[in-house]
Amino acid sequence: MPRFTRHSRLLNRIFFVLVIAAGLFGWLYAYGNWQPDPAAFEIGSLTGDTDMIDLIAGLIEDAIQVFQEITG
Repeated sequence: MPRFTRHSRLLNRIFFVLVIAAGLFGWLYAYGNWQPDPAAFEIGSLTGDTDMIDLIAGLIEDAIQVFQEITG
């Protein structure tokens, strides 16, 4: 295994480029395959009578259900 000293800059740059490339590939794959349906998030009417805690809890619950559908 190579020793990582400050003289192995070429190896560090290669690993850095590989990590950036893998991250970009993962982002493109996720963007292309895991697009949630915006209609899955049902937002109630945003009037002054709406309780914000219930609204936030509902959005989180919908997000969890969408995540379970994507990964299941």
